[in-house]
Amino acid sequence: MAVLYIKEQGSMIVKRSERIVVTKGREELLEMPVANIDNIAIIGNVQISTQALHMLMEKGIDVSYFSLNGKYLGHAFSDSSKNVFLRFSQYKIYQDIEKRLLMAKIIVNNKIQNQINVIYNHRWSNGYDYKRDIQQMKKLQFSLSEKKTPNEILGIEGKCSNIYFGAYGQMFVSKIKFNGRNRRPPRDPVNVILSLGYTFLTKDICSVLEAESFEMYLGFLHGIRYGRKSLALDIVEEFRQPIIDRLVVYSFNKGIFSYEDFEENNDLPMLNEEGFAKFCQTYEKWLRNNKYSKQTYSYREIIKKQAKILKKAIQNDTEYVPYVWEK
Repeated sequence: MAVLYIKEQGSMIVKRSERIVVTKGREELLEMPVANIDNIAIIGNVQISTQALHMLMEKGIDVSYFSLNGKYLGHAFSDSSKNVFLRFSQYKIYQDIEKRLLMAKIIVNNKIQNQINVIYNHRWSNGYDYKRDIQQMKKLQFSLSEKKTPNEILGIEGKCSNIYFGAYGQMFVSKIKFNGRNRRPPRDPVNVILSLGYTFLTKDICSVLEAESFEMYLGFLHGIRYGRKSLALDIVEEFRQPIIDRLVVYSFNKGIFSYEDFEENNDLPMLNEEGFAKFCQTYEKWLRNNKYSKQTYSYREIIKKQAKILKKAIQNDTEYVPYVWEK
């Protein structure tokens, strides 16, 4: 099934029998059977009729909302979150500081391992001493077991990420270079795509976790903050490098994105219409295809499998086993 990204400003999504139709004025832009739709992403000034929204919710199809520059705003979904017992188990683990810290260490340890694996498996050709970075990261990874507070654990995560992104910048052989991670707002084309990729990934993970009835605002690594879906941010950590970081390097090094895909907005780069459409197509192809590594399942399938593994671990009070990427 397809994920629809609707960005035509001033367009309208309406219901026609068991089909979704996108119109603008008197022009019909798209018509698709609802049975062929997985979810819909609405970007910017796009309207949706009440009848269309009702049909989508009845079919269990999420509708996600983004600002024009790609900021995730939220989504509408059917009332399928009924497993209150899972939430009780989740609260119980969170209230046990030792179990919460163990879960946080598992998440960070796994993220560091994925960072190391991405560095190690890159086809280095520029003489960069990546082994030095891996050694430093492994030392920090080993020290995780000694940490006693969430801030100490996050400190290790931050140090490893700094080393990782230093190596990551050396992976680019395109005309557009990466000189370090920056955000809020991103200040160069690579960081624009990284941030947008993380945003889309978070949206997808939110949808999967909410379908399994998790308490989204209760995270083990990211804790509790008003209005923040911390559990989704926890699970995003195990997929940042395998999905988004590898996708971004691949896209720029293969020439999928170029300076022509961006425009200036208040002296900051922003994807233009053609660039945004290209990103959506590339992102969906990457998540639905498994040819980019030796894994059996697509990344969309793996995310769903990990949500079920997390659910079982919380309900049975056993140790969660996150996803480790291996080439």
